[in-house]
Amino acid sequence: MTPMNTVLAAPASGASFTQGLGAVGLSSLAAAGFIVLIIAIRNKSKITKKYFDDRRYLAGLAAVIGVLFMLAGGTWRSLAEGVHGTAASTLTDPNLIAGATPAGLALVLGVMAFLPEWQKRLPPAFFGLSFGVACGLAGAFWGILFKVTGAFLEKLA
Repeated sequence: MTPMNTVLAAPASGASFTQGLGAVGLSSLAAAGFIVLIIAIRNKSKITKKYFDDRRYLAGLAAVIGVLFMLAGGTWRSLAEGVHGTAASTLTDPNLIAGATPAGLALVLGVMAFLPEWQKRLPPAFFGLSFGVACGLAGAFWGILFKVTGAFLEKLA
């Protein structure tokens, strides 16, 4: 009689125990995050009304999505850098803030994202996304925020 091998479970197919959602990947996580951000900006679902009605939470979500876009690379990175470039070029205008450093720009974007009482939902999302990118470019304390958030997101994907 020949021994028979019986498979009791499907193979792991590349997923490891350190991946929180399985083998999702950063690009797929960035796509899902982008969809969540759009839904949160529109504020049409019950979940977004519950968790992201406060504009500061929306800015925080956008900052995390900005870090995620930078980590995912490719088109997502280009999108995040484009949003950041628009905000940075506006804020570093010589008539507005002359000689702003990357760390100073991160500080200004953080203030613009989290402190004003925005009436519309797009400005905190715009400044929050740009703040997430600026943290990665600034280094020092801002870079630590970027690295910690990035490490969490990489483990999740």
